[in-house]
Amino acid sequence: MEGTGIKRDWHFGRSFLKITAMLSMLCDHIAFVLVPAESYPSLYYFMRAVGRIAFPLFCFMLVEGFIYTHNREKYIIRLAVFAVISEIPFDLSAGGGVLCWDSQNVMWTLLIGFIVMYAINKAGEIYIAKIFAILAGGAVAYIMHTDYSIFGVFIIAVLYIYRYNRKMGMVIMGILILSQNSIEMYAVLSIPIILNYSPDKNNIRLPKYFFYAFYPAHLFILYIIRCYI
Repeated sequence: MEGTGIKRDWHFGRSFLKITAMLSMLCDHIAFVLVPAESYPSLYYFMRAVGRIAFPLFCFMLVEGFIYTHNREKYIIRLAVFAVISEIPFDLSAGGGVLCWDSQNVMWTLLIGFIVMYAINKAGEIYIAKIFAILAGGAVAYIMHTDYSIFGVFIIAVLYIYRYNRKMGMVIMGILILSQNSIEMYAVLSIPIILNYSPDKNNIRLPKYFFYAFYPAHLFILYIIRCYI
């Protein structure tokens, strides 16, 4: 407040971004699994719009994880394990049965994005190899029908390439977001949060695998709830 000498700190730390993404995702999935769009169109649309904030935040934190992890190979294995674990809860909650090959959960997109960053890093100054890695990652996501597909892989690649120029990264990410359908445009609400991220900001510490486990767990719980209402 003016005249009090109190300086507000609007910077957000790692846990804040993860919790914000997690709650946004939860809001989105509650609407998708439990709210009939035809009966409650306004509520459904609002909750799905709030849910758009989640994916760019998860992508940004994936890039941060790639930069700061001490073992990228273990990180890849961890993503792959939770992608496999999450597939049945994802398919059940989406109404596709125990296993549905029409679409794969978002952990696969994050895994592909991580491998693309790994390839870009290994390519060094060979720019054609970097472009090939991005296009190949997008193609794999498209063939696998992963959640967010090519768009998701491109977002991760942009955030990594412009990791030292966050504002430019947000501009390009914003253009990619606005090129999508009308509800996806609400993902731009993640941009102010990312711009105010600070890796040095102190946060509450949560169990290492909490955010990984939350994804399949909440999808399965929502499926169970839908079965009994």
